[in-house]
Amino acid sequence: MMSRATTLTRALAERIHFNEAQFIAVKQLHLNMLTERRDLEILLNGASAEERDTQLSWAQQRYESELMFLLKPQQLVAYQALRTNFTAHRVK
Repeated sequence: MMSRATTLTRALAERIHFNEAQFIAVKQLHLNMLTERRDLEILLNGASAEERDTQLSWAQQRYESELMFLLKPQQLVAYQALRTNFTAHRVK
């Protein structure tokens, strides 16, 4: 899970350009998110799809909120643009 957190952080850092402290904090945030998602998937095994989706959505919202706290204003704009482009690409 640590290598996945590192990969996610590096990919994001290529586009948003973190300083060292931010890189470390975002990497920890990714590790926490991945751990929480794994734990939720185990906990919600057998739950309805709606319940799983709701719980995973809340986890994603917590991640987004914590990430916003770590980013500087210019980085936040870059992140929001990245999310918009990624979401638009996935919808096509």
